[in-house]
Amino acid sequence: MKYDTAGNKIVEMIYNCGCGLTCGCERCNFSLQIGYISDEEAEKMKGELDDWKRIFDDDCNKRFLKKLKK
Repeated sequence: MKYDTAGNKIVEMIYNCGCGLTCGCERCNFSLQIGYISDEEAEKMKGELDDWKRIFDDDCNKRFLKKLKK
């Protein structure tokens, strides 16, 4: 495994893949993935993102309405 100057791993490309392409098959994609999350984790993250979007939109709307009142 190679590392850059900051100590991060450098992922090397697979040139001789069984699919005939670089990074095109399951084996290639599996070797390049950093990690997996479960369906429960994905749903939790989606819920947190939806909450953040709602808060962001509310804040933007308040700021916009505040500018209109001036």
